Amino acid sequence: MKVAEGLAILAPHLQDWLRAHLVEPRLVRFSADANNRTSFKDLWLVTDHIGEQDSSYRIVYDENNQVFGLESTLNTGVEWYMGSYGSFSETVESM
Repeated sequence: MKVAEGLAILAPHLQDWLRAHLVEPRLVRFSADANNRTSFKDLWLVTDHIGEQDSSYRIVYDENNQVFGLESTLNTGVEWYMGSYGSFSETVESM
């Protein structure tokens, strides 16, 4: 994954936030449709909530398509893959 490359070109405040929220990537199954719990996608979770300055989104990596994307946990508890946003830095800036 190209996290280090993307991290280096981001603004300092984003770099600080990311350093606190980056996790050892782990494969997680996310819902591919916000309204349908039968369509899933396995993605690598790259950032996670830590209980401080958390975003509503988490960054994920789609290994098959070689792109980063965003996940959001809905009020219903569904962990929804919102789609791909491109490079790591593009995804961070889309948050």
